[in-house]
Amino acid sequence: MTMENKRLQEMDWLKLALKDGIIDVAYVQAYYEMNKRKEQLEQHKYHIWCGEDGKWRTYLPDSERGRKLLKRKTQKDIEDAVAKFYREQDENAVTSFRNMYYRWRSVQDRLVCDNTITKYDTEYKRYFENAAFADKDIASITEEHIKVFICETVKNKKLCKKACKTLFGYVSRVMESARINHIIADNPMEYMKAKDFYKYCTEIKRPVGDRIITDEDMEKLYGQFRDDYARKPSYIPTYAVEFASLTGMRVAEISALRWANIKDSYILVDASEKYNRKTQEYYIDSTKNGKERIFPVTKEIQNLLERIKKVQLQYGFICEWVFADKNGRIHAPVISSCSKNKCRQIGISDKGIHAYRRTVNSKMRCGGVSATVAAALLGHSTDVNNQYYTFDTSGLDEKMRIVESVNKKMPIAN
Repeated sequence: MTMENKRLQEMDWLKLALKDGIIDVAYVQAYYEMNKRKEQLEQHKYHIWCGEDGKWRTYLPDSERGRKLLKRKTQKDIEDAVAKFYREQDENAVTSFRNMYYRWRSVQDRLVCDNTITKYDTEYKRYFENAAFADKDIASITEEHIKVFICETVKNKKLCKKACKTLFGYVSRVMESARINHIIADNPMEYMKAKDFYKYCTEIKRPVGDRIITDEDMEKLYGQFRDDYARKPSYIPTYAVEFASLTGMRVAEISALRWANIKDSYILVDASEKYNRKTQEYYIDSTKNGKERIFPVTKEIQNLLERIKKVQLQYGFICEWVFADKNGRIHAPVISSCSKNKCRQIGISDKGIHAYRRTVNSKMRCGGVSATVAAALLGHSTDVNNQYYTFDTSGLDEKMRIVESVNKKMPIAN
């Protein structure tokens, strides 16, 4: 096994151990420091020896004399001094924000999954790669420097609030890491908050009709479903899109659904499809929030599931997965693509599976269902439900009836 493969194996073990609670972040930090010390000693080119007097000696590089003698009482003392020498050299040479960012990453990458590492790489290129700010000595960076950098980046790149918060988070974590590692004495971001920069953000306001599916468009979509079933009954992604319209489940949850999860009166939602961007492989993991939930099986859902099973039996590709064809389980991107294609076929703007999710939730909320119940059915928090999934789905006729009922209760003026 090569040294690189061994390190990768160690990183995988650390991630697993962290996930299972076997070790904590403090252990990982200590593990990192131990490996860093080992690297520092390995770069020392001079021999370390014990003299006849029992003292340990070695040479250290010296800019004036070429080298200088170092003497300590024990082997540990001499190795500590050597490691400290190279650590201070590294710190003196690596105090730019850019290099401190990578120092923070050297630990952080051991704590997260491959997809998060890929996300870090992508967002670094977006925010820091060509920024003069990244080349500044971190010890010279002031609160004003950070404010200007974040403000200009938000404006120039037209960042939304979410992206602004992400950018703020990276700068904050790197500055805090520099403070923890004694590169800087105080964190200039101590009294700063991401929301201080929200007023500079660009918010794209999409019409409600682009966020949900209206009753009129839903009628058209169901007409398209019927045409597709008649023309190509074995095409399973269409059934998955219809399933999304009835349940509001996440596309990754739909892709990961097993027949074993279909009970007489409910569906157990306990898994989600994930994609490893590094290995380019799909795998099944827990749901997005890591919790199981149940979703009731209505007559409409039962009818759809029976149709799916009938088709799979007829064409010979029945298996453990609800949404599978002759090639195996249908992956989430295929279902999302199918959803958008259905929209193109009926002449409306492209809508992914999340549009059905927002629509199902909004119809429940407009029908009087509480945020707590709706959130429990869809598998997110009440705050998320209120902020991102609740829209007015009522048409003009329904609004007219509501206002008329209010007006009828008013006193007569003439």
